[in-house]
Amino acid sequence: MPILSALVGCWRPHTPTEAELNRGLIYIFPGIEGGPWSMAAAYRAFRDAGVETAIRIYEWPDGAAALTNLMSHERNRLEAARIAADIAAYRRAFPRQPIDLVGYSGGGGMAVMTVEALPSDVRVRNVILVQAALSREYDLTNLLWHVDGRLVNFHSPRDWVILGVGTRVCGTMDRTRGPAAGKDGFDLKRAVADESLHDCVEQVSWNVGMLWTGHYGGHYPIVLGEWNRRYIAPYLISPPVGPCPDQ
Repeated sequence: MPILSALVGCWRPHTPTEAELNRGLIYIFPGIEGGPWSMAAAYRAFRDAGVETAIRIYEWPDGAAALTNLMSHERNRLEAARIAADIAAYRRAFPRQPIDLVGYSGGGGMAVMTVEALPSDVRVRNVILVQAALSREYDLTNLLWHVDGRLVNFHSPRDWVILGVGTRVCGTMDRTRGPAAGKDGFDLKRAVADESLHDCVEQVSWNVGMLWTGHYGGHYPIVLGEWNRRYIAPYLISPPVGPCPDQ
């Protein structure tokens, strides 16, 4: 990741235009080691795939302190509440436009906490988690109350170094220790007590068909452009068929 940082330098997305804001909002949360620069390839892939909405990328308070970003649970909750207020303000200004959240690795935890912090009357379209550093049993009920489309969880059993050993030693974003939902998927029986909501969660495991995009199943290829264009961008262009029921 430091090498990638040096290559892309201080890249940042442009400030969303009024026309983009009128089409919708995507909030992206990079992993704990990355700032907006780490999302450069994914951002360009989304644009190449036809995403025309406004895109905002979260910047961690301690950009160079990955473990601080992982372990500062109370601070992360406060940050999530701040972003949730920003999203709620967008919803008031644009009541009919789609809102999607995409969280990579530790950023998956931030995406979930942000949705949980939304006012009760604010709903989003899709929440997409990409090999998220959250526990497999994390209670998703509150999040699903705010989702019209799907919670999509991309996970990879090959991500055993970061989301297997790493989360056993250093913990997950919700401060538990063990394999993360980004490795083995959520345990839905524990994470979603209401079985009627199970269909609102789509779990997508890494498979050999993803190799051609450069994603070999490990942790860091999740930022690659072609993989994001092929697998993540479709959720940002149109909602999945059969959205979650009103709750």
